[in-house]
Amino acid sequence: MAPIIAVVGATGNQGGSVARSLLRSPAFRVRAITRNPMSEASRALASSGAEVVQADGFNSQEMLAAFRGAWGAFVNLNSDDKIWKIPGGPTEFDLGKKIVDAAAQAGVKHLVFSSGPPCVEMTGGIVNMNAMEMKYKTEQYAKQLGEFETITPINAAWYLENFLDKQVAPIFGGFPYLLDEEGFLTFHVPHWGGDNLVPFLGVRDDYGDIVQGIFLDPSRWKGRVIHGASDMLSFTQLVADFEEAFDTREIPELEDVKLMFGFTQITSGRYFGPEPSETSTATGLKRATAQAIGRPVTQQRLISAKEWFAMHFATRCREEDDGCVKAEGLSQSQVDPVIEVLVDVKLL
Repeated sequence: MAPIIAVVGATGNQGGSVARSLLRSPAFRVRAITRNPMSEASRALASSGAEVVQADGFNSQEMLAAFRGAWGAFVNLNSDDKIWKIPGGPTEFDLGKKIVDAAAQAGVKHLVFSSGPPCVEMTGGIVNMNAMEMKYKTEQYAKQLGEFETITPINAAWYLENFLDKQVAPIFGGFPYLLDEEGFLTFHVPHWGGDNLVPFLGVRDDYGDIVQGIFLDPSRWKGRVIHGASDMLSFTQLVADFEEAFDTREIPELEDVKLMFGFTQITSGRYFGPEPSETSTATGLKRATAQAIGRPVTQQRLISAKEWFAMHFATRCREEDDGCVKAEGLSQSQVDPVIEVLVDVKLL
C-alpha cells in the first residue's frame, strides 16, 4: 500500500499545492490536516481523494492522532496568523514545536518543512524578519530532536501569485494594475542586492511538484536547503516579460517588504541562505515528479515568469471574431501605458 504523506496547512497556498501534486501520484496517499474539515478547500481535497483530518496544531493529542501511520509529513505554518500579534500570546515557534513533537512521537520518518533563512545570522544582527526566524528556529529544533530519518527544509521564493493581489499593487507603485498620475504602469522597487536576480515561485504550478520530488527520494535531499523557486530574473526583465505576455498595444505590510529588501541587499541577493540562490535543484525535483506521474516532456519544466504572466494576464484574441479579452483592471482608454521599473532606492 502506498505510504501516507500528512500535509499540515493543506488548505493554504503551499500545502494546497503539495496536496494536489501528491494526489496525482499513485505512489502516495494524502492525509490533509486542517482545523476546518468542512471548509470549501477541505471538501475539494476530499473529493479529489485526500483523507481529510481535523486537528488543531496547538492540541498535541489531536496532532498525534493525525500523524499516526504517516510515512512522511509536509509542514507549513501560517506566519500571517493574527494570533502572533497578541501581546504575551503564543509564537509561531510554539506552534511549530508542538507539531514537530507530535510528528516525531507518531513515528513520521520523513519531514519536509517550509522554512526560512537565518536572517539575523546572515546580516550580523541588522535585519530580523520574525517570520523567517521563527521558521528557521523550528527547523533547527526538528533537527536537534534526532527523531526523523530525514529532514529537508524548503524555502519558498517570492510568490508570482502576489501579482494577482490588487491590495499588494500600491506597495510597488501600482504594478501590474494601477497607473500612476502620469499614466505609467510603474513597478517601483528597491535594489535586490548582488546581481539583482530575484527568485520567483509559481506556487500553484511548481511548489507541490518540487516537494513531491523530495518525497520520491528523501535520503538524497536529507538536510539540504531546497530553494523553492521557479525562475530567477531581474525586475527589469520581469517587467519586460509582463509587457510581452500582456500586449499593451491591445488593450502584508510595507515594513515586512522593507525588511525583505534590506535583508537581500546586505546578503548580496542571497535569499534562501548563505549559498547563492539557484533553480537547478528545483528543476530536477520538478522533472522527477513529472516523470513519476507520467506527464509529457513539455510539462516537466518549471514555469517561467513570462509563461506565468502569459497565463494570468495575456491578451488572448479569438479567431472567430478578432476580439480580444483584456486583463482585468485595464480599460480600452489605457491601451498604450508605458511600463517602467524604478530600482534606484536603497533601503540600507
